[in-house]
Amino acid sequence: MYYLADARLKAAVEKFTADLTLKCRTVYQLYKLYKQGLVTQKVGERAREILETECPKDLIELIAPTVD
Repeated sequence: MYYLADARLKAAVEKFTADLTLKCRTVYQLYKLYKQGLVTQKVGERAREILETECPKDLIELIAPTVD
């Protein structure tokens, strides 16, 4: 699976689940695009809500610096 290509993603999957890791990484990327003005405000705000309510902070710290 692709998430094993990045050591941080692998560590996140080992600590959390693959589904949660990939979900939070995708939502985090959408939020970053919102901050850059590349997606709509509605999408960005929803991404922020999901990050705050469904994604543990320590998971975000693991996945934030991962590369595509």
